[in-house]
Amino acid sequence: MKKTMKIALCGAGLVLSLAGVSARAGTAVQIAAAEGLQRPSGELLIEREVEAACREIDEGQAKLSDRCSLTDYRALVRTVNGTNVWTDALQKALDEHEIVTIPASDEKYFFDGTVVVPSRRRIEAKDATIRLADGMRTVLLRNASAQDGTLAPIPASAKRDTDITIVGGRWEDCCTRRAGYGRTGMFNLLPRKKGNFYGVSTLMFFNNCDHVSVVGATFHHTGGFAVQAGDGDAYRFENITFDRCFADGLHLNGNLTRVLARNVRGQVGDDLVALNAYDWLNSSVDFGPQRYILCEDLELVRLPGVPAYPAIRIQPAKYKYADGSIVDCAISDVIFRRVKGVTTYKMYLQTPRYTIGSTPEWAEVGSGGNLFFSDLEIDLDAPIDMIGQYATQEAPRGHFAAFEFGANLSLVHFRNIDITFHADKWPLTHLVQVGPKSCFYPGKDGKSGTEIFDPYVNCRVGRVVLENVRTRGVPPKELVHASSFNDINKDGRSTGRGVIEKIDRPE
Repeated sequence: MKKTMKIALCGAGLVLSLAGVSARAGTAVQIAAAEGLQRPSGELLIEREVEAACREIDEGQAKLSDRCSLTDYRALVRTVNGTNVWTDALQKALDEHEIVTIPASDEKYFFDGTVVVPSRRRIEAKDATIRLADGMRTVLLRNASAQDGTLAPIPASAKRDTDITIVGGRWEDCCTRRAGYGRTGMFNLLPRKKGNFYGVSTLMFFNNCDHVSVVGATFHHTGGFAVQAGDGDAYRFENITFDRCFADGLHLNGNLTRVLARNVRGQVGDDLVALNAYDWLNSSVDFGPQRYILCEDLELVRLPGVPAYPAIRIQPAKYKYADGSIVDCAISDVIFRRVKGVTTYKMYLQTPRYTIGSTPEWAEVGSGGNLFFSDLEIDLDAPIDMIGQYATQEAPRGHFAAFEFGANLSLVHFRNIDITFHADKWPLTHLVQVGPKSCFYPGKDGKSGTEIFDPYVNCRVGRVVLENVRTRGVPPKELVHASSFNDINKDGRSTGRGVIEKIDRPE
């Protein structure tokens, strides 16, 4: 029998009454959808869509047959400061053949420029190491018909690429730390400006391209994102390893459908996987919805002395183009399952920090739904952002959760979640938080303070399903929390609240 938890009005916001929901250590909170313990039909639909995309990728690659070895083009290798540089050789090989094999070698293959990959190509690089030459600031690989969708949507009539696969290889950047936007992973070396791929910062870049696959690859010391992609259908990232990378692993932007990320693991300095349908201008050139995404068997591996950021970003919002038109960068029909090492799933509007009294960068709350999280292990041992009121646990700003939602969502379904709490140290911790976030830094010498987040967010989650949630450690008083602010920064733009309409559970 299904029960619906009662919603009680509390102050300016709607929060959940937790009557009947146990948060005691060692117990299981059994909350399921009306159809019982069977997997929801929405989850099966996502799987079917992604499986169909993978079949299409394989069918396209099966049509390729014209093959060569990179070493067939050894005559084009240049020697620069005593180092053999293969940029021209690989470019020529890809221009003339469908499949290019980069043979295993004890020596690394160095590149001092971007290699452009045409449609219907495959690079096979098993046991080969491909490295950017020291001082290189542009992407290593990109597809031929990439376009910038920052100022306006990419036209439907634009030429698109298709059927590009990268198999194997160790792909190394020349960085020793996170380089920052505009310093590495750039699309080109022209002056940085909006409309000229301002938001590209990665080792591999794919957009305006369908049927893309990166399989069995390892990325090392990437100063920007390892892979950045957007505006495409049917993408597969499988058996991917990040070896001490400094930014996001997979950075996936808007207008993406039917995506698989499977068996992705390693060390990253930012999000292991980022589903940023909306993003800041320095991090994307593709803005629009994402749909049908399956992420499974992910693991953030922490090593002593290696910085790690145990988060996954899921960011919908509304974005405004140069002509004033607005696109809803909604994120719908997504599965995350069997994930380890990640403590926080961040799905809230976040614009760049702003000075109190100024106007934040324009964006509006995004939408989505049919989000399924299952078979997750979480140790919520600290706030993901150890700053300000989160570090001091100062209410009402200091609340944080394993799942933080600041968007208008229809359904969020949790199943088989194993979470350890430390509420003795972090009393304002929760499994789920819905609503605005705020972290305020006072100004110095009479100057205005700074807001890190967006306290003016108003958002609503229609239905939350919690099925087999097991709590360990010292649990909080509230598993689910709806935040509410009433002009918290005294600036006339810091009032917002979260609403959860319904939580379902079995008898």
